Amino acid sequence: MNSKQLREQRAALIERMDALVSSAQAEGRTLNSEESVSFDKIDAEAIELRNNIERIEKVEAAKKEIAAKQEERAAAPQKVESRAAFAKYLRSGMGALNAEERHALELRGTDTQIVGTDSLGGYLVPEDFSNILDVASKFTGVVEQVAQVINTNSGALLPYPTVDDTSVSGAILSEATAPAVSDMTFSAVNLNAYNYSSGIVKVSRQLLQDGAFNLDAFLVDALGGRIARGTNASFTTGTGSSQPKGVVVGSAAGKTAASATAITAAELLDLMYSVDPSYRNAAGAGFMMKDSTLAAVRKLGLGSANDFPIFVPAMNPGEKDMLYGKPIHINNDMAAIATTNKTVLFGDFSKFVVRVAGGLQFLRLDERFADALVVGYIAYKRVDSNILQANAIKHLVQA
Repeated sequence: MNSKQLREQRAALIERMDALVSSAQAEGRTLNSEESVSFDKIDAEAIELRNNIERIEKVEAAKKEIAAKQEERAAAPQKVESRAAFAKYLRSGMGALNAEERHALELRGTDTQIVGTDSLGGYLVPEDFSNILDVASKFTGVVEQVAQVINTNSGALLPYPTVDDTSVSGAILSEATAPAVSDMTFSAVNLNAYNYSSGIVKVSRQLLQDGAFNLDAFLVDALGGRIARGTNASFTTGTGSSQPKGVVVGSAAGKTAASATAITAAELLDLMYSVDPSYRNAAGAGFMMKDSTLAAVRKLGLGSANDFPIFVPAMNPGEKDMLYGKPIHINNDMAAIATTNKTVLFGDFSKFVVRVAGGLQFLRLDERFADALVVGYIAYKRVDSNILQANAIKHLVQA
C-alpha cells in the first residue's frame, strides 16, 4: 500500500473524529467518556497511519537520494573509486586497501573533518557517504529540517549579526524638512561547535564478510538516527549554557493558557497573532508541538464562532498537516501539556539557526572489540543552535 492510499485512510479516520466532536458541540457539550474513548482510539490509528506514511516517504526519499548519488558517481568515475574503496575499508579495514585505494580516500583532506588529529581517520569519509549520512540525520531531526542551517569548515566561534527593524517605518517628508535619524541597532548571536557522538555501533566480523549485508545503509540509519535524536533534543530544549540553545528556550512569550491541562482554539489563534506579521506570514512560519499535544488540539474540532475545521490533514506526499492554514511540525522532544510547560510554538522557524562545523566525522574501531570478533563504528557531529530573533518564534505556556 502506497503513501497516497494511507493518506486517504487517515483522512477518513479524521473525518470520523471531526464528526464525533461536531456532534457533541452541536448539542452544546464536550465529549462524554464513551466518545472520548472512541476518539482516542481513532486518533491512535490516525497517528500510526501518519507514522507509517512518514516511514514510507522516508524510504522513498532515501531511494531517490541514493539513485541521485549513483547517477552522480556514474558521471564521475573518481567518486565511484572513492566509494568502492570506502566500502572495502568499512568491511576489511585500512590494511586491506592498496596504495591507489588509500590515495582515493585521502584525496578529500583532513582540515574539515578532525582538526589536528589525522590519525583518528575522519579523512576516510567520502563526500557522497557523508552527504547521505547528513540527509538521514537531518530527516530524523525535526528542528534541523525547518531551521536555517549554516555549514562551516571549522569550529571556530561564529558571530552571526542580527537586527530587528520592524518597529521603524518610513514616513512622508515635507518639503525642505530634514529626515529623522533612525539608526539600526545591531547585535550578534555567537555560535559554537559542541561535539555530539553517535555512540559505538558494533558489527560482527562474520556479518561483515557477508556481501549481501548492506553495511552502508545500516550505518546511515543507525548512526544518523542516533545523532539526530541527540541533537534534536538540544535544538529543542537546550539551555544555551555549555550546549546549544533550543528553540523552546529561545522563544518569546506569546500566550498563557487559562488551564494547566488543556488548550483552546482561541488560545492557539492568540498565539499565532502574537507574532508580528512579517514573521507570521513568512514562508517558514508554522506550529510545533508534541504528538500528545496535537491529539488534544484535534479534539477541539470546530470552533463555536466559525464553521470550518482548524485542523486539515495532509493528503499528498511531503505535505504537512495544517492548523489555521499553517504547517504543523511534530517534535516529541517538546513538553507535554502540564503545569507551566511550554507546549506549543508558532513563528518563522527560519529565524532559528543551526550551525554545523566540518560535517560528519566517522571512525572504524578495529582493535577495541577484536577479542569478540566485532568491529565498532562511531560518528561525530559538531553543532550549535540559537534563535536569531526571539520575537519571530513565540510559545504558549500552560497556567
